[in-house]
Amino acid sequence: MRSNLVSHQILFKTLATKSGALYLFLAFLSLTACSIPDTLMLSNKREMPNFIIIYVDDLGYGDLGIYKTKKLTTPAIDKLVKSGQSWTNFYSSAAVCSPSRGALLTGNLPVRSGLYGSRLNVMWPGALRGIPNSLETIAETFKKNNYKTGIFGKWHLGDASESLPTRHGFDEWIGIPYSNDMDWSIGDINSTNVFNDLSTSVVKWNEVGDTYQMQMRNPKNSDWNVPLISSVSGASSPHQDKIIERPVNQALLTKKLTEESVSFIRRTVTNNESFFLLMSHSLIHVPLFRSPEFEGKSSYGLFGDVLQELDWSVGRILAELENLNIDGSTYVVFTSDNGPWLGYAPEQAGSAGPLRGGKGQVYEGGMRVMTIFKGPGIKPGIISDFGMDTDIYNTFLALADIEPYRGAQDSMDLSETLKFGKPGPRDFIPYYNNSRLAAFRFQNFKLHFAKKGTSEQSASPPHLFDLDTDIGESRDLADTKNQELVNILQLAEEFEASVEIKPSIFDLQKVKPRS
Repeated sequence: MRSNLVSHQILFKTLATKSGALYLFLAFLSLTACSIPDTLMLSNKREMPNFIIIYVDDLGYGDLGIYKTKKLTTPAIDKLVKSGQSWTNFYSSAAVCSPSRGALLTGNLPVRSGLYGSRLNVMWPGALRGIPNSLETIAETFKKNNYKTGIFGKWHLGDASESLPTRHGFDEWIGIPYSNDMDWSIGDINSTNVFNDLSTSVVKWNEVGDTYQMQMRNPKNSDWNVPLISSVSGASSPHQDKIIERPVNQALLTKKLTEESVSFIRRTVTNNESFFLLMSHSLIHVPLFRSPEFEGKSSYGLFGDVLQELDWSVGRILAELENLNIDGSTYVVFTSDNGPWLGYAPEQAGSAGPLRGGKGQVYEGGMRVMTIFKGPGIKPGIISDFGMDTDIYNTFLALADIEPYRGAQDSMDLSETLKFGKPGPRDFIPYYNNSRLAAFRFQNFKLHFAKKGTSEQSASPPHLFDLDTDIGESRDLADTKNQELVNILQLAEEFEASVEIKPSIFDLQKVKPRS
């Protein structure tokens, strides 16, 4: 099995030039610089590329208009697909959002960082800890290398002061601390302290049953006490954290976060700074809200309207890159934290397309996510090589000519595949369910491990699927491909033995939710 980290070095060629000619050229530049427009000077001075991650919540593999699985239209994203490089075998590290977000930021599988739960599968309001300080996030690495860093949107990795994004490498953040459904107020919006008094929502969320489900189908903004937080990193002064709206108007949230992202991009360009931006959407996670401008715009109800507004957001950001003449020096990744939440009515949830399962499951529909890369030197096309959210960390560093972060133990550099079409470094995918390695893919074969029951009779056998011929995981080959099963099982055991599982952080809560 290949190593977890493939180092990448970029070699620079030295331009041989006669010293006299070079002297005259430099003298010419010094004499004429004052006549060059400021915008052009900014463009010429910029050497470091920019980086953007557009991160959608619960987007299904079959939700994009280009797949025509529903009556959905996503022209901006479809254009990105055609002009960028689509990875069809790209995976999130978990089938739910908090662990996958932690993996994206740290380059580590959730079990290595403790960013998972044995009792709670995501982080809840009132979490006592967030990302460990021992791990350097991708934002911290970029910040150390003179990048301006920003995140706009959902966090879901802790609401304690020390857990906020501005304590983990981001210069600024405007967004909501958790998923947009977690601060369910049942009409009671008296709480005002985001850092100390959110844990009651855990109990409320687990007491609601059918009532909660009904409100998802007819959502009212007043039913959620979701805070919108502004946080600014304090380099030489204390951090500045404040609630700027509570409850936030979720119908206008996508538009607001998009414009804040655009403003961040403009400011960094004006200041001649390179940036790393995480645009972290709170949607398509339920409850669904869209702005008045998009109400009824789609032919697929509320879900279609929300998706069209998200598509507008993508187009808005890409258009701004063109307006500022930095699209040729900016890398963009579009991806999702996990698959679609299928437990809701058709017009409240997305589609996994040809994949089996969805959010919360280790079937392909839960963890395989459509991912698109676009940027300088990246050739458009479809890539079938393997990739994971953890890989974005060291891939971005390689594209920025920054040394790989070896603390990102599960981050493989995909830049050689992106730019030169070389075979990818990854030939396996681990599928974790909380702390348990539940499935393992090696090349085209995927093995689902046996689930332990209370007795030998209740224990399920292992299942083996050939994903090249059976993407829907419908034909079990365990009885006919015994050698492949044995080989993958051995590789999986070797991998699992190499991973040190840290204690769960998500289980440390102020309030124990009801089961």
